Parts: sequence; C-alpha cells; structure tokens
Amino acid sequence: MNKFVSLFTLLLFTASAFAEKGIVVTQKYTDANVKANVTVTWYVTESSCKMKMEFADGKVNSMSWFIPDFGTNQLLTYAEGEVPANAKKSYFAIPIAGIKAAKSAAASAFKIERTGETKTIGGFNCEKIMANSGSTITEMWVTKDFKASFYKASSFFANSYELNALSSGNIAGVPLESTTKDLNGKVINAYSFVSASNTSLSVTDFIVPAEYKLAATGKN
Repeated sequence: MNKFVSLFTLLLFTASAFAEKGIVVTQKYTDANVKANVTVTWYVTESSCKMKMEFADGKVNSMSWFIPDFGTNQLLTYAEGEVPANAKKSYFAIPIAGIKAAKSAAASAFKIERTGETKTIGGFNCEKIMANSGSTITEMWVTKDFKASFYKASSFFANSYELNALSSGNIAGVPLESTTKDLNGKVINAYSFVSASNTSLSVTDFIVPAEYKLAATGKN
C-alpha cells in the first residue's frame, strides 16, 4: 500500500513539474463571408498554445484542433469525431512555409497604437490596442495580467489579424475581444467574449492524441 501511495505521489509530482500557468479563452467568431455558428477556444501558456474550432452551418457540424509544433515549424491539425468503418483517425502536419497570410493580415503591415485604455473582461484586466494595416483597423482588448508570448504563434495562424498585430509590436497577452473593420467601417470579422479562466496546462495538453496517426502526404 505504501509503495502504491509513493508511486501515485511521484506521478502527480511529475505531472505538475511539467505544468505551466495557462489561460483558456472561448469566443464566438463571426465573419462577413461565413454563414455559420463558429466557436473558438484557445489554450495558451508561455511556451505553447492550441486552438479548437467548433463549426455548425445546419448541414455540417465539426470540431477541429490546431496545434503549433514550434520544434518542427509545422501546424498539427485533426478533426474530432466518428470516422468511417475501417478508416484510421488521422492528423496532418502543415509546414508553416506553406501557410500564407493575406496582404492585409501580414505582421509587417500593422501600425500599433497602445491606447492605455483598460477595462475588465471576465475578471481579466485588459488593454485596448488598435492595429492599422492600411486597409483594415483591428480593435482588440488584450490581457494585461496574463502576459504569455502568444504572439509567437502568429506564423502558424497567418491570417489572424490579432496575432500578427501583436507580433509586429512584440506585445504579450491574449486578446479576449476583437473587431476588424475595413476603412469604410464594415466589419470583416470579430471575436466576442464568452469565457476565460486561469488554469494549469501540461505538455500533454499540446500533443495530438495517440489514436491519431500522421496522414500520408504522398511525399518522401
């Protein structure tokens, strides 16, 4: 019995030793060109992040995961749910060199304004940051009391106005709300706040589940 307790304690200690302070943020995503209900959840620590996207348009319901692999510079992605009979659960590894940003979303395009204006969202102190790409204006509220270097994932999410804007200014924090408009004031897309919570996340939270196997790409 004592050996079992000791082993259990060791396992708990090992797991906690590889855990980091993190944040989990859920948002509703709207896009002028997407007629669907889309919910996005981010899991972020100082060294890692991943994104879950839930999509429903009345015909298709899906849940997809996106995990940046900073070691290989690949975006790992897989869909959760049932697979056809005799089919394997697969994930894909997309080199970031193949992930291209729209011109208006490229990190080099943004001019950043740190407004100094603050408000509390979901218990988190946030700063209003404005980002002008020359053809778009993004207003976002970024956490001040959780300052992980989330912007380092911008290359993996190349069309994120928010991440690329944060990257251009090396601004730490996680956007809890944001709206991007064109210069005429038309909304291009927006993330509206649903929830956010501090939590501990371990290295195992940022790996593809073992039952998923890397899909063949047809390349050697």
